[in-house]
Amino acid sequence: MSSPWQEFLVAHDAVIENGRVTSFGPSVQPYPGTQDTCVCELTPLGLIRVTGEETRTFLHSQFTNDLEQVTAHTSQLNSYCSPKGRVLSIFMVFKHNGDYFLVLPKDVIEITLRKLVMYKLRSKVDLYDASEHSVLFGVTGPGVGPAFENLGIELPQKVYGCTQESGATLVRLPSENTRILVMADAETAVSLCSQLSEKLPLATFRLWDLHDISCGIPRVTALTSEAFTPQMTNLELINGVSFSKGCYPGQEVVARTHYLGKPNRRMYRASIATEQLPEPGTNVFSAEEGDQPLGKVVVSQMVSAGHASALIVLRTQKEEDPCLHIGSADGPAISLQELPYSLQSGPS
Repeated sequence: MSSPWQEFLVAHDAVIENGRVTSFGPSVQPYPGTQDTCVCELTPLGLIRVTGEETRTFLHSQFTNDLEQVTAHTSQLNSYCSPKGRVLSIFMVFKHNGDYFLVLPKDVIEITLRKLVMYKLRSKVDLYDASEHSVLFGVTGPGVGPAFENLGIELPQKVYGCTQESGATLVRLPSENTRILVMADAETAVSLCSQLSEKLPLATFRLWDLHDISCGIPRVTALTSEAFTPQMTNLELINGVSFSKGCYPGQEVVARTHYLGKPNRRMYRASIATEQLPEPGTNVFSAEEGDQPLGKVVVSQMVSAGHASALIVLRTQKEEDPCLHIGSADGPAISLQELPYSLQSGPS
């Protein structure tokens, strides 16, 4: 975490434990929701920067999506797979000053970089962890537009659209309201957030997670790297996979699932009656099936003191099961909720 940014957070009563902000002090609402307009710190997320004259060709050959579609004005949801078609990491890709940036959880940066470097060979490409060189923060909620308008900053109009403003890159992400990701150097980030926070409260990464969960956007961490295939996390349903771009690690497995049949596991949105947040990778059970796990938690966050919202991967034949539980067959009860997109797909 860059020093000026950390100083800004501490000055706003941030409680930081192990490099992560856990709260903004007792005066701030502990559980803001997706209908609240807030500035979100995003310290759990980091950046991989990729430079060099062969960057686009190299990344295009490695990732599940079509890098040809990434421009200075358009970002993209993407993923990186093992040769067995298991997802190593899921990230958003955008361009800034001609270089490509990947936004992903910090705990999978090393995994992702190690694999990319292994395949780089003689490609004219440089890759490195840029998390300490730039700051990521987000602004979410129905009041985002007016907040930026007051600063004279134009927002991208389309989801996954990008704009460049005063050295910062702004990316519009899926949300039921408006959600903007901002990448900037520490000085610019502090300046922007200082102005925004004069009228908007600060929130932790928990709120950002809730937006992703409500939109059905998965996140892979070190606890779940290589636990899922792209189809298990619905990536091809939310434009995270291209079936016409050509080869990449794991492509044969991903394509076979797409063209030869329906996945037997899918990702669902869930409500969990619990006071303890389930970690990614926690098993899902059914009282009817006993000790046989039926799926895993992808991501979860607390909505209130006794209620969590989550994305879980589950065997499709159990989506109507009324007796789903987290952690054990008699653990906290799970109820499935609708996603904002259909789980039905076919060859294209």
